[in-house]
Amino acid sequence: MDTNFVSNWESDRNQMNLGKRGAPFLFPNSLIELQAIWHAKNIPFRMIEGITRKLAEFSKVPDYNDYTTANRRINKLACKLILPKSDNLTLFSDGTGLQVVESGEYLREKYGKKNRRWIQVIILGNPKTKEPVSFEVNLIQDSELDSAKRQLAELNKRVNIGCFGGDGSYDEIALWNWLGYNGIEPIIKPDKNAIVPSGSRERDKNVEERNVLGYDLWSREHGYGYRWPATEGIFSAVKRIFGEKIHARSEPGMIQEAKIKFWAYQRIKRYGEHSKAMLQLCNTALFK
Repeated sequence: MDTNFVSNWESDRNQMNLGKRGAPFLFPNSLIELQAIWHAKNIPFRMIEGITRKLAEFSKVPDYNDYTTANRRINKLACKLILPKSDNLTLFSDGTGLQVVESGEYLREKYGKKNRRWIQVIILGNPKTKEPVSFEVNLIQDSELDSAKRQLAELNKRVNIGCFGGDGSYDEIALWNWLGYNGIEPIIKPDKNAIVPSGSRERDKNVEERNVLGYDLWSREHGYGYRWPATEGIFSAVKRIFGEKIHARSEPGMIQEAKIKFWAYQRIKRYGEHSKAMLQLCNTALFK
């Protein structure tokens, strides 16, 4: 277990308490983030207290927090993804569901049988890094298209998006036009019965090209196949690592638990890649 964050324990805590009113924070966010990753693996809060207590006993961390503090801090944790630094990002969007175990009947009674005890997660994923770049969690089923457009509009203010893609459910004229207006190449599967002209120059171009080349060649030419590592691959990895079940009982808790799964996946993946790079660097230096 990596506890290097302990070296910045005091400085991180002092920074958090700078200008804070009321009781000061006793534990830095770095500890809470580590505990949030444990909780994403369905480790109960009382067990999280026990693990942290043992770490403090072995002098791995300066102090431990009780399960109530861990619960409160983890449920308030801002699960912000680290954005890629590269330009001309390629993004694909899709949605999945996470099953609510403890309060499924509550959701059915409040939102109706159509909810089916599932929480919806819609992501924008990067096929190059195989990481989520943005996500949105909904208690009741929302349109994947509308969610993707909201996330795209927000991301477009912060990063340079080169391409955006999705399956046939994203084949909307307004989206095609918005992407063209913002200089983003669409990689969206047009409807097989699409009529030209449609009201979107970019869509008409793709439809005509698809009709001439055929779907398979059109897909290879535009990189439509990268949709799988950017969406389904991420969903599969998150569910295999953290499971697809939500155990929280309150609505904010359900949403936060779903967010933590995707946030923790990016953190773990980046930590593993950094550790691998450092190990290769050390091996290279050792055998020179």
